[in-house]
Amino acid sequence: MTLITSQTLHDLALCERRAWLSVHAPFDDAPRTIGVVWERSSEGALESREVSGWTEAVALTERLMALGVASIFGACIEVQTPLDLTDRVFTIRAEIDRLERIAHLGEAAYAPVLVRQDTAMSEADALVLDLWVWVLDGLNGAPPPAELWSGADSLGRVRRRAVHDYDEGRVLDALTRAAALLAEDDAPPVRLIDACKACPHRHTCETVARQDGALDLLYGVSRRVRDGLRAAGLRSLADVAAAAPDDLLQVKGIGLRTAPAIQANARAWLNARPVHKAPLPDVCASGGWMFDLETLERNGRVVPWCMGWCDPDGHTEIALVAPVQTPEPLTLPDGQRVILAPDSDATWEAFAEAVAGDTPIFHWTGYDAAILRGSAPAHVQRDLLSRFEDLHRHFTRAVSLPLRSTSIKAISIYLGFPWPGYNEWFAAYLDYQFWLDSGQIDALARACMYQRADVQSMAWVWRWWLAERHAGRGLG
Repeated sequence: MTLITSQTLHDLALCERRAWLSVHAPFDDAPRTIGVVWERSSEGALESREVSGWTEAVALTERLMALGVASIFGACIEVQTPLDLTDRVFTIRAEIDRLERIAHLGEAAYAPVLVRQDTAMSEADALVLDLWVWVLDGLNGAPPPAELWSGADSLGRVRRRAVHDYDEGRVLDALTRAAALLAEDDAPPVRLIDACKACPHRHTCETVARQDGALDLLYGVSRRVRDGLRAAGLRSLADVAAAAPDDLLQVKGIGLRTAPAIQANARAWLNARPVHKAPLPDVCASGGWMFDLETLERNGRVVPWCMGWCDPDGHTEIALVAPVQTPEPLTLPDGQRVILAPDSDATWEAFAEAVAGDTPIFHWTGYDAAILRGSAPAHVQRDLLSRFEDLHRHFTRAVSLPLRSTSIKAISIYLGFPWPGYNEWFAAYLDYQFWLDSGQIDALARACMYQRADVQSMAWVWRWWLAERHAGRGLG
């Protein structure tokens, strides 16, 4: 049996190697839960049905569709079909987020819904919806409408519903490409792209890339520049590291400033250790406050809902917006001190008061400074803006690491920081919202743990950098 799933087409839109690896991995035949809403159920009450695996899930979905239920969550549909000129019959498995029973062309039909957190439909999302419509077309004799529901909150409410523009030619082309790809005995070559960050095969591909010394590992180097390096005969990290500066400068897109940075990154990957390109700047030498914030959109403005700061040793304070009339202190179960403030202006006031003086305030990338300019009271901007220093800019200009990301999470974890809890801002925001709704202090403690980790990780990176200089490994 040659198997193609919704995930196959999703992956195919991102990376052929990812699609090939996913198909050749064992199919997940674990127990599943299918949700059901009956046509006349009170307030759309959701029932859960447990099934032992895929075959039982398909049979249950077929029964529920025949009974005409209003909604099916996690519907499973399977069809067999030829896709090429061989005698192979392909099994197409579609696990559909949600099926809604509607009236379509004078008949009852089931319309597929793709549920995503992101609000924009990607090429991969479009292919998945195409496949679901195509499968249902084969069952019902007409392609049903389909929608993307996006921006779901913690209660499952969606912010946006977008009608999908079904393209039968597009899905048939993708299925044909998938059939040809699966006929190959070996996986396609490694190609590291942005989509790799969320890929389950990321570490496997990066290991292959490191073994091969692939140019894809170079940080911040576009595909056009990498193609230019290959055209110039520099086909590996070793070639780039050993090249004369003039050889690099012949490649379009590489200049006097970027050439040393590209070579330093190649050496970092080859030697599996940091490469120091420049000394520790004087402004960073004596340390200062580490600062980070989390934001939301309110009344058309992006404002902080939480901010944290710590000294070079990691002693942390946090201020966040809460349903209070005036600022008041709160100590969390883990001992973290938090200032509850009635609005974002009050959080800026609390922060400015806590860090009063003239020492630098370090942040990671220019986002925090931009939010300061756009949301803080004028007198807070006057007091703080001249002290803001982008630690990310200083660090990345001076140090190159064998990493494909310069986020504070990637760099600090590489340098040994023991990141606690989750490392996703949206998870922290959901916990914060849950605390506002329920008052559960453990949820607020998790959100604040994330904020504390953001600033303490910056202090960790700064201390590592200072230790490197004292050990004589920096250029300063």
